[in-house]
Amino acid sequence: MIVDVCSFLPAEASYRARLLGWAAIPGYLRMFAKGLAAFCGVAEEEFRRRALGGGKEARAFIEEVSAARGRTPGEFVAMLDAAGYDRAVVFSIDQEVTTGAPPLDPGVLAQAVAAHPSRIMAFMGLDPNKPDAARALEHGVKELGLHGALLVPFLHGLPAGAPAYRPVFKKCAELGVPAWVHTSVNWSPAHPMELGHPFALDRLCGELPALKVIAGHGGWPWVPELVAAAWRHPHLYIDPSGHRWKYLAAPGSGWEMLMRFGNSVLQDKVLFGTDWPLMPIGMREIAGEARALPLKPGVREKWMGGNAARLLGIGA
Repeated sequence: MIVDVCSFLPAEASYRARLLGWAAIPGYLRMFAKGLAAFCGVAEEEFRRRALGGGKEARAFIEEVSAARGRTPGEFVAMLDAAGYDRAVVFSIDQEVTTGAPPLDPGVLAQAVAAHPSRIMAFMGLDPNKPDAARALEHGVKELGLHGALLVPFLHGLPAGAPAYRPVFKKCAELGVPAWVHTSVNWSPAHPMELGHPFALDRLCGELPALKVIAGHGGWPWVPELVAAAWRHPHLYIDPSGHRWKYLAAPGSGWEMLMRFGNSVLQDKVLFGTDWPLMPIGMREIAGEARALPLKPGVREKWMGGNAARLLGIGA
């Protein structure tokens, strides 16, 4: 079983929202130009020329790409089939207050989930700077059929332990759904790295022990701290998406503690995610890199989908 807990719904509206969102984060289009060029179906040189300049030309490029590359939920499921994936969790991001980029209408995610409930799940992007975030989450879960929350502290300008997050996290715990929280380096020089440090999750999980948390992007470069926190808290999971899986086993990469303890005492706490399409390779290749890691056979199956199935209630 392969369950991707960090994927992207390639609908036209999703393309537009994410490209506008990335464009609003200093440095992101440049950092991920290779993967995003493939995502947009153009050569990297053309992507850099048309997307990085900003202004009307960049907006016209985003509109053009969104219209040309948008796919139906059924076409996305066909992509999952071709890559050998059983399920994918797609998501939106809400960074409107701090960057001005409009978020994706959660109804777009809901339509995809409703059309293919056995293949597509969705986490709703929320911004704790918006006073109605917890109510929006409840509506998303109860009325739209979404499956959790997604939060990006560096885009909100707040660490995950800030009081503004508490209503959302408490609502997640009340509803029994997970919160995916960006927990890693960010690549924008305008946003402090410290906002992705896992120590905030350690305190959070101690204060809300029923809350299920997915540490998105695996805590790098603070992997030892996240490994220790996940060992301490029964409902804290690690998703190393956003990094090339083949490097997890590379000496000196910073992932050594995850590979050591994720293959033993934390074997039930690691989840597979792609962060597609930011990676410069496709979904099948990403899964191949993860499967090639030096893990015990039973542990490999847990990482690839077994742990996510248990966390998300798949097959329950």
